[in-house]
Amino acid sequence: MSAKIQQPAYVSHERGDRTAPKRSSRTFHSLTQLLRKLREIVESDLLPPGDTLVDYGCANRPYEWLFKTKFKNYQGADLPGNDRADLILGPNGELPCPDNSVDCVLSSQVLEHVYAPRLYLAEAFRVLRPNGSLVLSTHGVWPYHPDPTDYWRWTIDGLQLQIRLAGFEIVAVKGVFGLESSALQLWQDATYERLPAVCQKPYTWFIQTLIGLIERRQPDKISNDASVYIVLARKTPAVAQMNVADSVASEARTISEDVVRS
Repeated sequence: MSAKIQQPAYVSHERGDRTAPKRSSRTFHSLTQLLRKLREIVESDLLPPGDTLVDYGCANRPYEWLFKTKFKNYQGADLPGNDRADLILGPNGELPCPDNSVDCVLSSQVLEHVYAPRLYLAEAFRVLRPNGSLVLSTHGVWPYHPDPTDYWRWTIDGLQLQIRLAGFEIVAVKGVFGLESSALQLWQDATYERLPAVCQKPYTWFIQTLIGLIERRQPDKISNDASVYIVLARKTPAVAQMNVADSVASEARTISEDVVRS
């Protein structure tokens, strides 16, 4: 018996405001640092302004307000079932956008949930105009967190390799947390549920305070053991597209034939 892999359905639940986490949140410092570093990218000359941005896996569109300071037309794209999405993805995650029609693709904490990262990155490449930008963040060291699935973790080298293989040029790389903070985050998440409910918020506050103190020492250091990596990449000239197109076609064939054997 075998069955084809099916694209998971969108999971509708309260995701909160990722740009304004509560001080007692278990992800307070990871979210505040992620926002700070995304803001640095948006406010820098490395990310050119443009007309259209597609948030590829937009969920509740947490960074719309930030990126609309640089892109006039923000379009959220997501799986069927997300009523906040302007664009609905196809069965293999295809964007309903013409080739070379978008100035920027934003992918925030999505890649770890994508069952075919190569196809996802190739699709981002396809819809971008020449010299268009990809802003992508995803997890390095982090606990399992399905939404609705959770497939991957990335090293700093592996993530950049996959982005380059899709045809992109890496412009900048940023990281959230070093090894000490990543270890504390994992310890907090491993022990939180074992505590009485009355102790959980003070415990989280204490651990997050320690992480904050550690991160203040070297706030812009890029660790090989970061919890989150943020990559700014640019679509290379059209000469690279022939190889990318071949890669996309091959990946699509593999996806369509892939099965789960039972």
